[in-house]
Amino acid sequence: MSAADETPTGRRTGRRRWWTGAAVGAAVLLVGLAALALLPRTASATASLTVTPRTEAGADAALLLADRYTALAGSTATLRTAREGTPALADVRLDDLAEGTRVTRVDGATVAVRVTLADRATAAAAANAVVDTLVAAGGDEDLVDVGRGAEAMASRAVTSPDVPRWSVVALLVAAACGLAAAALAGTGGRRSAAPPAAAPPAPVDDLPGFLEHPPGASPAPRATPARAAATETPAPAPGATALLTRPAATVATVASVVVLVGVAALVGATGGRSGDDPAGPGRPVSATRPAATAPPGTTAPSAPAPAADPAAAALAFESVPLGRSGVAASVAFEGVVLEPRAVGLTVTYPSVSVTTDGRRSLAHVRLPTFNCLTAEPPADPVAAGCARSLTEYADLADPGLQLSRDGDRVDLTGRFATYTRPNGSAPAYTGRAYQLTVAVSAAGPAAAAGAPVPATGVVQLGADSAPTTADRGVNVLQLPG
Repeated sequence: MSAADETPTGRRTGRRRWWTGAAVGAAVLLVGLAALALLPRTASATASLTVTPRTEAGADAALLLADRYTALAGSTATLRTAREGTPALADVRLDDLAEGTRVTRVDGATVAVRVTLADRATAAAAANAVVDTLVAAGGDEDLVDVGRGAEAMASRAVTSPDVPRWSVVALLVAAACGLAAAALAGTGGRRSAAPPAAAPPAPVDDLPGFLEHPPGASPAPRATPARAAATETPAPAPGATALLTRPAATVATVASVVVLVGVAALVGATGGRSGDDPAGPGRPVSATRPAATAPPGTTAPSAPAPAADPAAAALAFESVPLGRSGVAASVAFEGVVLEPRAVGLTVTYPSVSVTTDGRRSLAHVRLPTFNCLTAEPPADPVAAGCARSLTEYADLADPGLQLSRDGDRVDLTGRFATYTRPNGSAPAYTGRAYQLTVAVSAAGPAAAAGAPVPATGVVQLGADSAPTTADRGVNVLQLPG
């Protein structure tokens, strides 16, 4: 005859609760690790190039040419040349290379090329090949020197998914699910327990009442409902106080589970970039126009915009990947009147760069300004004795930017809110906005499909207009290849 189980009921319930939580947590952890093992692996490597001026005239064109090389880095023609000249990319499809390439302009004249492919070595080789192709194309530049920057290395490539970090996420989620299962198992066990049986009522002796109030005498006063309720309220049974505190314990357990799940989500969502990723992947182009905040005393036309618009220079280093049907152009123009003065003129010599993939468009405008004591904008403001003022910048994406293409001609128009970049402080809006209309067309045939061609065009700013400059290598149009 077996001995009776003398283990207390509460201890058995606690063991069952924790074994249930451990089983659920282990199952969730195994499922998470299995899903992590089945996810496809990718690696991202980043290389960069720099555009530096060779002459004093090239200093003004360095940013404009950096915009052009940013657009060229993601073009189909550049990627095709890089793929064909690199044996390590022989098995990589051109579409995969184009889809995995992201280009960002960093710190003015530095262009970062980030390539994401299946493995580290191939991604690093592709990033270096794209940079080498652009450096070779920049050998013919007269105004700037296009050189290699940081080299992509397979050992420094960023892998995705990050196995250690997501393993921690799976562990935290498993712990949270285990705690929740344990809490629910314990609550269910306590609820299923039968309540203790009530004690039978004691016999009541009614003889004293019969003697005091015999039949026919006035009736005894009846108990009021409050007194009856007080006399009929049973005393709390032993353990009732503990039962009342169990919901609070369940709420605390659920709160702990929520906190653990939140920590797991934060760990999974955050992760720093490695030193091989100076720019990170290209950010999507915003479709809003920058807000114009006019400083005190400004009389120029302002450009009101919603408060949610991006800050000054938020789009300064962005570009639209060209893909197979994209167009890029970079042009510089002769002087136009920015604002007439009581004595003389404030003139500017605009430079414009634009990239579009056929759906999205983004334009950058640079307006170096001079105060001149002349009747017309001089061809060389420095030689004419003009006083140089601050350079104004503007960036505009669609729908504010209106762009159309007809063959080898590109037309764009928009109202550009300008900002300045004071030394030692963040970019700040000037409170001025200018309506610009630019027309650019090819000035000659392309040497190869998708190769840049010389460009010519005209800019209209207000009531004044000017043609493109005659500088070689500055005015270029990139058509689909």
